[in-house]
Amino acid sequence: MESGGRGERPLRSCDAGSPREAFERERRNVRRTAGPDLRVLKGNDLVQALKERFPKKVWDPSVLLLPNPVVLVSCGSEKLKLAPDIVTVAWAGIVNTSPAMVSISLRPERHSYGIIKQTGEFVVNVPPASLAKVVDWCGMKSGREVDKFSEMRLTALPATTVGCPIVADCPVNLECKVSRTIPLGTHDLILAKVTAVQVSEEVLDKKGKLRVDYADVLSYAHGEYHKLGSRIGVFGFSVRKR
Repeated sequence: MESGGRGERPLRSCDAGSPREAFERERRNVRRTAGPDLRVLKGNDLVQALKERFPKKVWDPSVLLLPNPVVLVSCGSEKLKLAPDIVTVAWAGIVNTSPAMVSISLRPERHSYGIIKQTGEFVVNVPPASLAKVVDWCGMKSGREVDKFSEMRLTALPATTVGCPIVADCPVNLECKVSRTIPLGTHDLILAKVTAVQVSEEVLDKKGKLRVDYADVLSYAHGEYHKLGSRIGVFGFSVRKR
């Protein structure tokens, strides 16, 4: 797994048995009723009252940005006689719209890193939550020792614009060509142009629109795997006129 869990401390959370809605209501009630009337406070008194109302703990620097997408990155080249491999990556993201670009962060010692360096190509495969155990396993094992496609019974199909296979079991597959690699320290940031996207018909509605809820997207947060959850809005809904 390409992520950085070391040195992170556990998060405080609400009682797992409490409904989320009840927790949010209680938190709002506390903010309204606890402490002095903020409207009459100024300067340091106001700052202190706010700190008491929103207590925080200061931790050491870490990459506690959550949640993250967790993806299966496939690579390989029949032409260069590099066997197909898969690496689990929790540090992946969108970096540009036009041209469409994504990023992945990999440790240089990873087996897949060497393959991608030679080929300049890879595929970002977005797995469903049903493949959570497969995703975790692919992050724990090395392609130097096992054939991950075979061991996990994953289906390799040809990509349309790159020489490595897609993981057909994943509903979304982004074919990528490396444009730049930036060494940062423990990881190298690999920037790549998306050259094609394959989408499973089963996650499209009758009009051909992608339904994220059909994809059952898997996410990663603080060393844990989670389902994406239910939709609470759409882009621009906060300013849209009813």
